[in-house]
This record gives sequence, C-alpha cells and structure tokens, in this order.
Amino acid sequence: MTFGERLRAYAEKDGRGYPDWAVRYEPVVRWLQPYLHAAEPVLEIGANENGLARFANRRTVVVDIARDHLAAARATQDVLPVLADCTALPFAPDAFGAIVCMDTFEHVDEESREAAVREIVRVTSGAMAVGFPSGAESACAEERIREDYHRFCGRTIKWLEEHTANPLPDAESIAQRFSESCDKEYTVAIRKNANLRMWTWMWRVLMCGWPGRGNAAFQVLLRWMTPLLCRMHFGTCYRAIVWVEPKR
Repeated sequence: MTFGERLRAYAEKDGRGYPDWAVRYEPVVRWLQPYLHAAEPVLEIGANENGLARFANRRTVVVDIARDHLAAARATQDVLPVLADCTALPFAPDAFGAIVCMDTFEHVDEESREAAVREIVRVTSGAMAVGFPSGAESACAEERIREDYHRFCGRTIKWLEEHTANPLPDAESIAQRFSESCDKEYTVAIRKNANLRMWTWMWRVLMCGWPGRGNAAFQVLLRWMTPLLCRMHFGTCYRAIVWVEPKR
C-alpha cells in the first residue's frame, strides 16, 4: 500500500462522506439531548448509511420510501426500518418523543411538503428538527459541485441531480407551515447549518477529487478538522434547520 493509499484509508475509515455527515448531525444531536435520553422512541425520516442513530448512539426508527436506503441504514446502524412515505406516516399521534428529517424535504415535491409537515407534527410529542439546503446561493453552490464533479469525474451525482427536480425549500415558508400545523404551544425557529464556503470546499475535496494530486492529504485534513467544521454555522450557510420545540 502506497503512502497516498494509507492516507486515503485513514481519511475514509468512517466513510468517505463522514465530515459532511458529522456537520449535518452533530448540532442536532446536541440540541436533542433532553429528548434523546427520554423513554419515548425517536424517528428519523429519510434513511441513509450514516444518520441520527450513528451520531446519537441510540436505536432509532427510520422511515424511507426506498428499500435500498433502508437496507443501507440497517447494515451500519441500530435502526428499526419502516417502508413508508413521509406524507402518510403509519404511526399513531404523539408516537415519538423527537423527530429528525435531514436533507429529505428537497426531494419532496412542493405540493407534498405541507402534508409532510402535518404528518411530522401529528406523530411527535416533543422536538422536531427538519433540515434542508435552502436559498439561491445554496442552489448556485450545488450547480458548481455538479459541474466540478462532471469535469473531474465524468459522471453525475444522483442525489444532487434530484435537487433540480424541485426548487430548494424556502426556510421561512417551511417554518410558517410548522407554526400553522402545531395545535400545542411550540416555538419555531430557523437555525443555520454548514457555512456555504466551507460546504463547497468540503464537497470538492470529498466528491470531485480536488485538487487532483494530493487529494488524499486534503481528505485527511478534512477528517482532522471535522470537530471544527461541526461548529462552522455562521455567515451564509448551505442548510437551514427548522427547529420546533414545546414551550417550557
């Protein structure tokens, strides 16, 4: 094994996308601590191989409409997979103490987002964290990553191409829908996640192989910097998180 291969193996020991997964989930896990330690079950909408169950280190119910997504989540985490649509969740009212939905709403068509909000509110008695890329600048950043990936790798990224099917969700509109759907005393806030310049640089390194020769060293640097990256939520950010919590 060459030195470069050793560097890459170290950088990818937790999965190639680990820095992005950590930036996405670590803040949510911190906010959810009072709910994660409660007895009520926790739900994640939108399954992937590294989700809430991994970063919260607790068993989680995961919902997805794709069997392969559920299989990937089950292979790497302590999850209970459920095949279902987020607009028609097969659970009783107030079944969960907390719900997390990260980077899923942008894959839901605009007409269905309101139904998804109502379902999330219906089945939870506690906190809700719904995150998604939002805003014109985030859309432009995604376009740059699509172009770079095609230029460096000659291929397309399936999930990123899916973002072009629907406009990215508007954070204010989604927050307003939660406010209107809650029939209890809740606070609704919008929190920022992933500084946009940092996110763009991170994905050029992780997915596009930038800058070419020496990419493995940059991947190691990203791995070392992950704890710092998890706190870089200032300025213009790639992702908005709508945070809904019962009033104390």
